[in-house]
Amino acid sequence: MKTAVLFGVGAMGGRLLRVLEADYPSVEIVAAIDIDAAKVGRTLADVTGYQRFGSVKIVGDLATALAGISGKPDVLVHMTESKPHLIREQLLDALNAGLNVVSAAESMFYPGLRYGEFAEALDSAARANGVSITGTGINPGFSYDVLPLVLARGTSAVKRLTIHRCIDVTGTGPGDIEHVGYGLTPEEFNRRIANGRVEGHMGAPESLTRIADALNLEIDEITEAWDLETADFEVDSGDPTLGILPPGRVIGITQRARALHQGREVLSTSLAMYYQPEKFNLVEEDRIEIDGAMPVKMSIKPAMQSLFGAANIMANTIVPLAEAGPGLVSPLDLPTGGTVRGVLRYAVDPSRQTRPGYLPVTRKV
Repeated sequence: MKTAVLFGVGAMGGRLLRVLEADYPSVEIVAAIDIDAAKVGRTLADVTGYQRFGSVKIVGDLATALAGISGKPDVLVHMTESKPHLIREQLLDALNAGLNVVSAAESMFYPGLRYGEFAEALDSAARANGVSITGTGINPGFSYDVLPLVLARGTSAVKRLTIHRCIDVTGTGPGDIEHVGYGLTPEEFNRRIANGRVEGHMGAPESLTRIADALNLEIDEITEAWDLETADFEVDSGDPTLGILPPGRVIGITQRARALHQGREVLSTSLAMYYQPEKFNLVEEDRIEIDGAMPVKMSIKPAMQSLFGAANIMANTIVPLAEAGPGLVSPLDLPTGGTVRGVLRYAVDPSRQTRPGYLPVTRKV
């Protein structure tokens, strides 16, 4: 059994509790933190509706959470913001308290690429306290990197790899809304892209460089571009803060990233993020194509859900992360199978006769 503290009881945190409600008996939430004063003092059941850890009361900071429980938890599951400057102290506090940390922040998937000092500080703190830290989710953490690399194991001499993902982002929380740019006018979106206040979806360059690394592909630059969609009708964002978006606001963003070598495209991603994509004749899908010695094409319909998919990946990472060596760990280095979800082991049942086409099995004691 691994015990965990949940930091962030919002859109993602609620979905993690949904995952744990029906699966992962080896994980137990023993404390919960949120900076929203309206949630502090209430129970997880009251805020999210999920009952498995429903009696756990939400507190406002890590010190209070740890003071309220006996023993030190194994892992802090971090689901607050994405940008390094907003999460740095939250992560360092947890590491210095001796907790392993798995974060949903996109910047945590491969922080060493663009945030070297941030990555070094986390790695040093983790090693000093004998714990590990990683960042993962559905994207980055699965659809853009782990899954393509698993598929690439079935071929060789890869020359080009393309990834397309179309998802429904209805219900996305405030943290993602702020840095992705949903709900703005196109003019304001472009202004914020230019001044860095909006980045769109974070993580494509990190995923592309890790794929290039793993497949020994040379690249020398990565470009990103954003295509915007507006509607001439109201669109429900599914977020209580953003609410109903009036006509003319950004309700769909297609973000494209290309990894090039001497001007030639080697890797590319396309991420279509829409509120209610079916209204725009879009199909939710994950699609990967690999140009190698044996071509590989894979499609998942509907696409792996954004928030719920990320919550599942997070839950699946808790136990392997707690058992990893100290320091900043890449999710690509953790077991692909993730957390073993039960304690059942099977063997041939010796009390029954085997025969062609029939194998009796029993739980192994």
